[in-house]
Amino acid sequence: MAEKVWRYCEAHDITGKTVTVKIKYSDFTQATRSKTLVSGITSVEMLIDAAEILLASVFPFKRPIRLVGVTLSSLSNEGGQTSQLELGL
Repeated sequence: MAEKVWRYCEAHDITGKTVTVKIKYSDFTQATRSKTLVSGITSVEMLIDAAEILLASVFPFKRPIRLVGVTLSSLSNEGGQTSQLELGL
């Protein structure tokens, strides 16, 4: 999952500072854990390491899991500028 997120970021020349892991359980409850890095995520290895640390904080799982997701946010382009989506009117 983290590798897919990183490939998208590389393809669009963006990086991020906040890694979020979301776990959805079979009973439709969920747990979300986030970590913001001051320097930002600069490699797929950093993203994977951060996601693994966040997953470890809720492991072992006490209920069956139906979904796990990894998100990168606080995005900026490679030049350091914060990205913002624009909607065409």
